[in-house]
Amino acid sequence: MANNDSPKAELASLRAEVDEIDQQIMLLLGVRFRCTDMIGELKTNHGMDLVDPKREAQQVERIRRLALEAGVPPALAETILREVIDTVIDHHTRLRERPYS
Repeated sequence: MANNDSPKAELASLRAEVDEIDQQIMLLLGVRFRCTDMIGELKTNHGMDLVDPKREAQQVERIRRLALEAGVPPALAETILREVIDTVIDHHTRLRERPYS
């Protein structure tokens, strides 16, 4: 029985570590979104374009490089980054289009 408990305990420990990492990822995404909210407000207040294709391309290149260094599939990292960027742009667009009261 001890042999069966040891792998189960190790699995539970590893899953707890994954849960903690997921929590940290969500906290960091929250910080990132607060920062991009400030960027969107700055762009809106100064009549700047919401989308910056050159910056996006730089970010994709950078995230793919970071992914390789971290042992993460670059395509996965790019997919995640693109989803984040699209979400931010959509949010900024909705804020810019909302009627002011």
